[in-house]
Amino acid sequence: MIQFDELQLALNELETIVVVTDTKGNIRYVNDAFVSKYGYSRKESMGSNLRMIRTDYHDEQFYKNLWKTILSGETWEGIFLNKSKKGRLIWEEAKISPIKKDGKLNGFIAIKDDITYKKELEEQFHKEKFLLDELFDNAPVGILLFKPLYTDDAISDLIVLKANSIAGKVFNQLGLVGQSLKQFIPEFPEITARATQMLLEKQNFELYFKSLNKHLNMRTFPLENERFCMYVHDVTQYKNNISALQKSELRYSTLVEDSPALIRRFNTKGIISYVNSYYANYFNKTPEQLIGDNIFELQWQVEAKTYRQQLEKLSPSYPFIEYQQEIVFPDGSKRWQKWVDRALMDSTGNIVEYQSVGMDFSQLKMTEKSLEEQKNRLDAIFENSIMGIGVLDHKGNIRMANARLKEMFEFNNDKEGTNYNYFNFAIKEEISDAQSNLKKIFEHKILDNFNIQRKFLTKNGKEFWADIFASAIATADKKHTEAVGLVIDITQKYRMEQELKASEKKLKQLNNTKDKLFSVIAHDIRNPFNAILGFSTLLNKKIDEFGPREIREFTQKILEASGQTYKLLEDLLTWAKSQLGQLRVNKIAFNPHDIINDCFESLLPNAHSKNIQLQNKVLDQLNIEADIDMFKFVIRNLVHNGIKFSHPNSTVECGSIATDQPDTITIYVKDSGVGIQAEKLKILFNLDDFISTQGTLSEKGTGLGLSLSREMIELNGGTISVTSTINAGSEFRVTLPIR
Repeated sequence: MIQFDELQLALNELETIVVVTDTKGNIRYVNDAFVSKYGYSRKESMGSNLRMIRTDYHDEQFYKNLWKTILSGETWEGIFLNKSKKGRLIWEEAKISPIKKDGKLNGFIAIKDDITYKKELEEQFHKEKFLLDELFDNAPVGILLFKPLYTDDAISDLIVLKANSIAGKVFNQLGLVGQSLKQFIPEFPEITARATQMLLEKQNFELYFKSLNKHLNMRTFPLENERFCMYVHDVTQYKNNISALQKSELRYSTLVEDSPALIRRFNTKGIISYVNSYYANYFNKTPEQLIGDNIFELQWQVEAKTYRQQLEKLSPSYPFIEYQQEIVFPDGSKRWQKWVDRALMDSTGNIVEYQSVGMDFSQLKMTEKSLEEQKNRLDAIFENSIMGIGVLDHKGNIRMANARLKEMFEFNNDKEGTNYNYFNFAIKEEISDAQSNLKKIFEHKILDNFNIQRKFLTKNGKEFWADIFASAIATADKKHTEAVGLVIDITQKYRMEQELKASEKKLKQLNNTKDKLFSVIAHDIRNPFNAILGFSTLLNKKIDEFGPREIREFTQKILEASGQTYKLLEDLLTWAKSQLGQLRVNKIAFNPHDIINDCFESLLPNAHSKNIQLQNKVLDQLNIEADIDMFKFVIRNLVHNGIKFSHPNSTVECGSIATDQPDTITIYVKDSGVGIQAEKLKILFNLDDFISTQGTLSEKGTGLGLSLSREMIELNGGTISVTSTINAGSEFRVTLPIR
């Protein structure tokens, strides 16, 4: 078996360049020819990537194709233009093959020949050829320069030194320079004898060359240095005119006969003079049966008249017509044909004959008809859809819009919808998001149908909610230039959903309030009844043992507990009415001063129990307009709270204040009690967060009163507010319309 050293020695002896790389192009071995050609030492080369010898001559696609080939395990062959370490350009003819180890691709071996000199010769050859072509191209005849080739001191052939393009055409050869006469005219007779004569004197002769199929007239004259010039005239045209015409006619006949087209000829009277086989078979007849028929008699009378008129309009400047025709066959079947009729004219421009070339396009016609029907169906679906349908470009411009979409956006006419941009109708806060979504649709970042619900503005500024389904439209080349959107008006549905959510929220709030309320009532309403039952039982059993002062004290306790219970029940019943929507406002004009006095009178027992004075400072000539029962409820509740949270031996005051508005008045209730903490002020009127707080003497309450008071004041077109200072008291202000 050959050893590695022997193999390496053999490779180094080669003039051929050998390079071994890994699968990424990093050099693992180079032979001496590589080192010599490129100027890189073996040490410099090892581990380096072959990119170091690249030039910009080849584009990236060239290298991509190369790597694709060799990485697939196939051999690549081709030509490189590389550069040495010093920048010298080197042309190489290379063959790169895969190296496999245990069946897996392990690297590549490149075997390359330096063809730089060959390339330079080719370049020089092209330059000389270009020069000769430029010199000789304007000559009206073929021109060649020859020199003899000798074998055993005798002329054996002639080699072309120069030749113009006309000569190339004459001899049916490109690049005659460098070729011998035998190469392009092997049958040239008596080369030795004729060449000797052409080098000595002028010659003029005409020969037929079978290999060229040409008759050539040749005139030669000798030049210096054993060269001579030859003028060549191609005289084949004249001699072969008749033969060429005959062959042309034969080729034409063959082409026409074998053509899968309907071909016919007829004279100016319509008499058919020729039909091809395809035409005859198409009509299920023989050519002989059709020749002699009149083309105009084969058509309907009206159609034949129109057809004749069209033919009569043909002229040298308008020599053909195109038309379609429906043919009814004897069996009743119908076929569609497309024709091109051309007028054939003599040298004076007179029409001598017509030639028709047609094709059957019944299948295409049926397809067109089917497509038209499908289009009509789609148009009907598009225009009559209960959904809005629109087509957008990537900028959001509306390209198509059906009637429903135009109706949604309140366009005035059919054309108006396509003059707008989709983003013009999005609300300001959602424009950026809408643009981002459309961009994702066109960039294939949203693979499935996109769906979103958005609020839009119509052209006239009206808001509506829509459910949108959108997807990109792919063209035949799979490009996405447009997107289609289906738009469903869900305004009513959205409103119902919002109302349902609001109702659900309110229901939860009511349930929470109810739970809290019943929790308070279960506890607070039991205590007053315990007091009533306890003191009543005690009086009933031992009334004879108690003195008047004790009996009065017990009855006072029973009265307070009864009043407290009544207040709890009154608040509960009023709250129930408000939740059932049974609070009805019946506004009348009345004097609030008198009503407040009535409220004070009903609360005197509460006030006397704590030795609290009730002061009515409301103007007695004042008239307000409100529901009197609701007004009483609010005043009683506020005064009751004032008594509840005031210390014994204090005052609860009710008065009136003028406001900035001439048609309203403010009535206040203030005390000098414990005051209200700041965090409780924020939720004081909130039914969801109602609080039941004990008074200065542990009086109970539901916490409903203030919430109900605010509701009643607002139902009467007024407002209620509160200010408070801890340990200094609170002031509630009610503002109502005056008469």
